[in-house]
Amino acid sequence: MRLNSILKSGFIVLIMFMLSTEVALSQDIPVWNKALLKDSVTALLTKYQVLHNQINSQADSSVVWSFMHLFPNPKVQVVNDLEGPAKITKISIEEFIVKLADLFPEGLNLTLDLSRPTIDQPKYDRNNRYILRVRLNRFISGISGGKVFSSKQKIIFIIAFYYSDNAPGNFTIYGMELPPAGQGVISAVVSPANTGFNNTTLNTDARLINNRGMVVNGGLSYTYFSSIHWGYGAGIQLSQYSGSVSLDKFDSYAGFDPSLTNVLINNELWFAELPLYFSYRSNLSKRFELRADLGLSFGFRIFEEMGSSAVNHNTGLTMTNVISDAGWISQMKRFNMGLLGNIGVAYKLNNQIGILAGLGIRQGISGLNNNSRTDFLSTRYEGQYNPLWGAPGKTINQAFFINLGASIRINGKDEK
Repeated sequence: MRLNSILKSGFIVLIMFMLSTEVALSQDIPVWNKALLKDSVTALLTKYQVLHNQINSQADSSVVWSFMHLFPNPKVQVVNDLEGPAKITKISIEEFIVKLADLFPEGLNLTLDLSRPTIDQPKYDRNNRYILRVRLNRFISGISGGKVFSSKQKIIFIIAFYYSDNAPGNFTIYGMELPPAGQGVISAVVSPANTGFNNTTLNTDARLINNRGMVVNGGLSYTYFSSIHWGYGAGIQLSQYSGSVSLDKFDSYAGFDPSLTNVLINNELWFAELPLYFSYRSNLSKRFELRADLGLSFGFRIFEEMGSSAVNHNTGLTMTNVISDAGWISQMKRFNMGLLGNIGVAYKLNNQIGILAGLGIRQGISGLNNNSRTDFLSTRYEGQYNPLWGAPGKTINQAFFINLGASIRINGKDEK
């Protein structure tokens, strides 16, 4: 009987938890009136600015009391940079008021740039309460210990409010932070890729079919985020590009028919690539982060391989090395430049380590060949050269890939 009672109680608690979770989730998706939110935030911070500038050693207790009521309680942590950038800490608003009056007996003048605040999407906290982050520039000046004190920096106000009767209200300052300092991220990825070589001449030649190949590439990169969202980076990538050209048979010429069918010419190129890019990131949630990169990739060909085969129509045997283009490599440029783009999602295992998955593309733009055979279209293809490099059209490399890897933050902390 006691066990049944416990099970029933547990079931009731579970149902209540599920219902409360459902209610909480339903609070997470109101249609926000952005103009109304901005007006409410601006009104709160304007009041903060006015009252802050009235606090000094002679301040009336009603001013201090009104200032304190902008916060939900006296223990709310705010940024304390009253003693200069080298001594920045976080202290309670209660301590801040005392320190402000002690260090600046005549008051410290504060101006908030409320013309262009950046206001994040509100996030559900609990009990119909929402939290949003507001970023803006702050200017302060005053005299402390006979020395002029001034500062200009971006500050983050954390604002809390309640949502009732389909409207936000009761806005308070839940805390203050400074934007995170520059942060470095090292990433290592393995990239299964679908690669190939495109040539406009081959694409319009009905005799030849250009095929793509599957490879696995990999690399390391370092990204420096100078702000919350934006950064830049570089890396090193070992990349393989694989592609083939096929045709039904070699053409006969001057009465001679080589009788070779099912012709296949494989091309493999390996590059050491140096990607240089701009990067963007945004927190999708506490754990998930969106990342995107866009830039250029500079490649240096380190080695290459060509193979060919065909079926002898008379004997039915497969023959190898049926292409005798010994100088094909001389038609290729060793340096290559292309565009790169990546987009993906990182999952934060903790404040330093994350795993990531995404998609990417590399698109050659400089061309790999020297376009030496200008008579390609007017001649019959007799298998005397590699058509991918012998064609007069520009040959470029291309790769579509999946990125799988991990990242490590080597300094700084994420903004929560």
